Amino acid sequence: MSGPLGKSITRGTSPKDTWRTHKSNFQISEHGLTSGCINLSPGWFLQGHPAPQFQPEVLATLKSDDGAAYCRAMCRPAALVAAALRVMHSSLYWSSLTTQLGLGVWADTHQTQIMGTWLREWASVFTVVAVMCNRYTPLHRDALSRAQWFDIMTSVGGYTSARMKMPNIGIEIAYNAGVMAGASGRIVRHGVNWVNGDRVGWVWYMRDDIHEFVDVPRGDYSRYKSVVTDAMEFA
Repeated sequence: MSGPLGKSITRGTSPKDTWRTHKSNFQISEHGLTSGCINLSPGWFLQGHPAPQFQPEVLATLKSDDGAAYCRAMCRPAALVAAALRVMHSSLYWSSLTTQLGLGVWADTHQTQIMGTWLREWASVFTVVAVMCNRYTPLHRDALSRAQWFDIMTSVGGYTSARMKMPNIGIEIAYNAGVMAGASGRIVRHGVNWVNGDRVGWVWYMRDDIHEFVDVPRGDYSRYKSVVTDAMEFA
C-alpha cells in the first residue's frame, strides 16, 4: 500500500480542514514505512457526487493493480472484526450484510461488473476500511456516520505510549498493538496521540448514504443482551 499511502498526503495551508491527510499529522518512519491515510471500499459515493444524481463506485485504491492483494491481506483482520461486531452490535452486523447483498443485486441489475467483482473479493462486514500509517489523530467526531452505529478501531505495529482518548464519556485507554475499540464515531469524540515507533491503524466503518441507496434499515442502538439469547433469535 506504500504507493497510495504516499500519494494521500496533502500539503495545503489549512490543516484543520484536511487533517486526515495533512502532512502535519504524520511522522516519518524509522524503518522505511510509508506514512499516509487511504480508504478502501467496494461501494462509495465520491465527494460531491450524491445519490440519486450519481451512482456508487468502487474506490480507485481498490481498483488498482494491487487491489486483490489488499483484499487478501485484510481477510484475517476483517474476520476478527466481523466476529467482534456480531457480539458488540448484532443489528448493525446484519444490516451491513444486507447492504452488501443489496449492492450486489444492484450491480448485477445494472451490469456493473467491476463492483460485483470487488464485492465478491471484499472480506469485511463493514463497507469501508481506512488504513493509516504513523498518523496523529486529533479529537474529532465522524459526521457522516450514524449515531446508533459503531466504528471499530484497531492498531498494530512496533510502538509505545499510544493512548486513545474519549473525553466526553470519560475514557482513556492504552492503545497497544492488537487492541480493538468499538464506539459511535458520531457521538464519541476520540483521538490518538503521537507515538514512539511505527503504528498502523485500521478503522472499519459504514457510510450512511450507501445504506440509504439500497434501502436497508440502519439498525437500532446497541443494547446489552445475552449472547446466547441473541444467537437463538436467529437460529
